Amino acid sequence: MAKVKTIFRQVDQLFAMSRRFGESKEKIKNQGKMAGAISGGKTYVDYRAACMRWAEDLAKKRGSSKFQICSVKPEEIKNFLERVAMTHRPETVHQYCAALQKLENMTIERFGKVRWKIDEFEKPRRKRDDVTAQRGPAYTTREADKLTREIARVDKRSADALNFIRATGCRAETVFGRLVKTGGKVVVNGMVVKGTKVSRDFKKAVTTERINLAKDTVTLCEKGGKWRTVKYDRRYQGLMERLVKESPRGPIFAGLNQSTLYGRIKNTSRKARFVGRGLHGMRKTFAVQRHKEYIQRINDLVNKKDWQTLAREFSVPTQKARAIYKNPHEKTVDNLARLKLSYDLGHNRIEVTYRYVPKGVN
Repeated sequence: MAKVKTIFRQVDQLFAMSRRFGESKEKIKNQGKMAGAISGGKTYVDYRAACMRWAEDLAKKRGSSKFQICSVKPEEIKNFLERVAMTHRPETVHQYCAALQKLENMTIERFGKVRWKIDEFEKPRRKRDDVTAQRGPAYTTREADKLTREIARVDKRSADALNFIRATGCRAETVFGRLVKTGGKVVVNGMVVKGTKVSRDFKKAVTTERINLAKDTVTLCEKGGKWRTVKYDRRYQGLMERLVKESPRGPIFAGLNQSTLYGRIKNTSRKARFVGRGLHGMRKTFAVQRHKEYIQRINDLVNKKDWQTLAREFSVPTQKARAIYKNPHEKTVDNLARLKLSYDLGHNRIEVTYRYVPKGVN
C-alpha cells in the first residue's frame, strides 16, 4: 500500500509542478493549462502561503496531516472560508478563495477529480466608501514640487526618480528593482546566527528601451510580472528625452539607493513642514492628476456629442458610450474615469482607485 503523503507535501508538490514562470500566458492558454498554472512569482508566493495556512488549519481539524487532498470535502472548504471572513478583510477572503480555486484546478489536473464548490461561497463585498487611503493621501502639487526641487539640490538622479513616478504612476520596483530575500533566518538564544541574503532583481527596473518618445508611453513590468504600457504625463517630456539620451543601456536608475532616497524624502518633508509619504505618495499624485484629466476629457467628448471617440478612448461598447452621452450622470462619468485609471495603475478594479483618489477628491 502506497504511503500517504502529508497534506503539506501534496500542496507543495502541486505548486511546484504548476510553476510556469516566464512563459507566455497566451501559450499556456492555447495548451489548455491556464486553470492549473501560475505564471507570476508574486501570485505564486501569495497563493502558496494561503493554501499552506488552509492545510495547517485542516490538519488541526482532522487531527492528522496525512490524508489525500482528493478527500477534502466542500463543507471543509466552506467552514474554513467562513472563519476567515469573520476575522479578515474582504480582500483577504477573496485572495483565499482565489488561492483555493487555483489549488482545486491543480488537484484536478494532477491528482484527480474534486469539486469544492468555491464558486458557490458568498464572498463579502466591500463598499467603495469604506476603502481607506493607505500610506496617507497624495502629495499636493505644491508639496510634490517642493519635494523634488529640494532633493534635486542634493541629488539630481533622486529627483528624476521622483518625477518619473509622478509622470508614470509606476511602483518603486520599476525604479529600484525588486528586493529578493534568500535563505532562512536562524535565531538561537535571541541571537541571529544566520541571516537572510538580500539582493536586487533588476528585471522589472525600467530601461530606456521601454520609453517610447514618439507615442509618449512607457512600458512597465510590475507586481506579479504583469506588463502594461501607460501614457506618461506630457509635462515631463523633457525628463523622458533626457533620460533616454543620458542613460546607458540597462536600468535607468541603477545604483540609486532606496533607503537613502526615503531618508531624503523624510528629512525634506519635515523641513518643509508637511508629512512625507514616500514614493507611493508620488504614485497617488499621478493618480489624482490623471483622474482629473479623464473626467475633463469625458465631459468634453460628451459636450461635443462624440460618443465614437468616447467608446474608443475609454474602451467601452458603443451602446454604453451612447448612453453616457445621452445621460452623463456624475457617478457614471467618475466610474468610467476610474476604470481607465485602474489600468494605468496596474489594477483592473474600480474599487482599488479609491485608495489613490478618495471620493470627493478632484
